[in-house]
Amino acid sequence: RTSVRLGRSTMPSGRVHLYSEMAILCLILATAMLVMFLGEVEWKKVDLPILCFTGAYIFSSLLLSPDLDLGRSDPQSRWGVFRILWKPYAKLFHHRGVSHNPLLGPLSRILYLGIIVSVTWSALHYAFSIEIVDIKGLVKWWKKVFDDPWLWAVIVGLLLPNEIHILADRFFKN
Repeated sequence: RTSVRLGRSTMPSGRVHLYSEMAILCLILATAMLVMFLGEVEWKKVDLPILCFTGAYIFSSLLLSPDLDLGRSDPQSRWGVFRILWKPYAKLFHHRGVSHNPLLGPLSRILYLGIIVSVTWSALHYAFSIEIVDIKGLVKWWKKVFDDPWLWAVIVGLLLPNEIHILADRFFKN
C-alpha cells in the first residue's frame, strides 16, 4: 500500500516516506561524491561531516519520524522494547499536529528524547554514584562546538528527513 486514508485526506504510507527519504539521501551522497571526484572539495575536509550527516539522517529517518505521534507506527516498532517510551509522546501530540510542524516537530522529538536521556543519566548518577558527564567540561565543549562543521551536519541530518516527511504529507493531502 502506498497511502493511508485518514478521514478526508490521503497520506503516503510509512514505507513510502522511508523510501523517499532514503532516495533523497542517496542523491545527496552521490552529489557530494561527484563534487569530491571533480576535485572541488578534498575528502579530508568533509569526511567527518558527511559521516555525521549520514548517521544523523538515517537515525532520524528510522527512529525520529513525525509518525511517532501515532499510537502504532513503524518508527515506534523500530524502537523495539523501548517503543513504550514514545507512548506518552503519542498521547501528547495529535497526528499531524505540532509533531508535523517543520520546526516544532523535530525539536519536540529531540527535546523529548533529551529529557529521557537526562532522567536516565540522573537516575544512574544518584542510584550508583556514577559520574557520567563532566559538567564543566561539557559546558566548555558546548561553547566551542558551534564552530565545528560536524555539529551542523548532525543538525541538518536530524532535520532534513522530517522536512521531507512533512512535505510528502502536504503534497499528497487532498
